[in-house]
Amino acid sequence: MKHVAIFLWLMVAGLLIVFGGCTKEGPGEPGSGPSNDKDAISQMVQSDSLGEFSTSDENEIDDRGPASDDFGLAKEATAIRPLRWGRKIENITRDIDVQIIGDSVAIATLTKHISGSLVIAASYQDTGHYADTILAKPFRERVQRKIRFHRVARTRLYERNWVPVAMTLVEGNIEPESVNLFTINSIEYTFPWGKDTITDPLNTWLRFSRIISGLPVLRVRDSVQLILHVTSTDADTEHAFLRYVAVDPRRLSPFPVLGVRRLRMKLVESTWNGSAYDRTYEATFYGELGSLLSIGRFHAVVDVMSHGSLFDDAKPFSNRYWGLPYIVVWR
Repeated sequence: MKHVAIFLWLMVAGLLIVFGGCTKEGPGEPGSGPSNDKDAISQMVQSDSLGEFSTSDENEIDDRGPASDDFGLAKEATAIRPLRWGRKIENITRDIDVQIIGDSVAIATLTKHISGSLVIAASYQDTGHYADTILAKPFRERVQRKIRFHRVARTRLYERNWVPVAMTLVEGNIEPESVNLFTINSIEYTFPWGKDTITDPLNTWLRFSRIISGLPVLRVRDSVQLILHVTSTDADTEHAFLRYVAVDPRRLSPFPVLGVRRLRMKLVESTWNGSAYDRTYEATFYGELGSLLSIGRFHAVVDVMSHGSLFDDAKPFSNRYWGLPYIVVWR
């Protein structure tokens, strides 16, 4: 574990260097960069390592159209039988709101509005093996995460005044949120070094270090087990998927190529509590890297959608997801 701790401290040092940047101006001279602290922090959120985290969650949920059916629902008789399905993201708008608290702490809230379609290749025949219809259900999703910065200097080169120290998980909800008949109550994570339970993704902070509440750092082939708890008023069981980055076995190459794996989470319990259903799902993912990468910054996204999203041609796309940022390094 010592080499992982050393790596993390080097990562933090690297962030200091990257975000400090290089400039031709002399000390204290303003250049062509940000003109104030808030602009500097907004720029940092979108660049380098933080920018890689900020875009990886949207990459994990974008199937770019119908993908292979990963969950084997062939025997269920419903209005439509989905053979292949997938999100297709068509537009993303980003807004960064920076709040400076006191004089030494800043919180940047990154809000993304993601629009596109859930595309379903389906059959109206219960036993059909070929798609006889293509459905496109439009959606708009609101996705948020927060990043905390600490002040390290007071200069006119504003990009040198702040460093990122922690970030939250990602939370995504369909708009309008009233479409959802279910809520995500919690996710339990079992890491190689211990367990953690998340109940509020936007108020759970992961520091950029291996100390308590640090950003998870997995070695290649480390496993993480997830237990998802959902409460729903829908009698039809939701479909929960775990999305994470893994070596793609379909892409033949002398070097491993990474792709997004979409794994159906197993429903292990569903009970009626008198007013709603309490449901529990489980899945496991592994830390993986391509052979040419020394480090990867990814998200493990728990993606939950209603039964009607996939099996009813008239019901809208209903969805919530939480994304856990994590790092993968070689052993």
